[in-house]
Amino acid sequence: MRRVILISAASVLIVTGMGAGVRAATIAIEQTALRFSEKTVDLHKGDTMVFANKDDVTHNVNVINDDDDLAADLGVQKPGEDLKYTFDKAGRFKIRCAIHPRMKMIINVN
Repeated sequence: MRRVILISAASVLIVTGMGAGVRAATIAIEQTALRFSEKTVDLHKGDTMVFANKDDVTHNVNVINDDDDLAADLGVQKPGEDLKYTFDKAGRFKIRCAIHPRMKMIINVN
């Protein structure tokens, strides 16, 4: 059994497993007006972030670790497409659009 919680003001979707102490979350962040819908998000190891391109332009989401190394290039993201990334390590990550450098946010993974 799964429980789905939608927090529309923050454009966040959380899906949690029920029972036996299982906890998995999927958080959806929208890209609109050349911005991410959140500036900072706190996650747990194993949580997945979904980047939803609601803009009418292409984006390219990069995940940068605390050492300023590229942890992942999620590739070209056309309007209307979603990209997913699972954070399997704790730390602080910068999220940036390689095409629009002013688009950025911080992910803290515990």
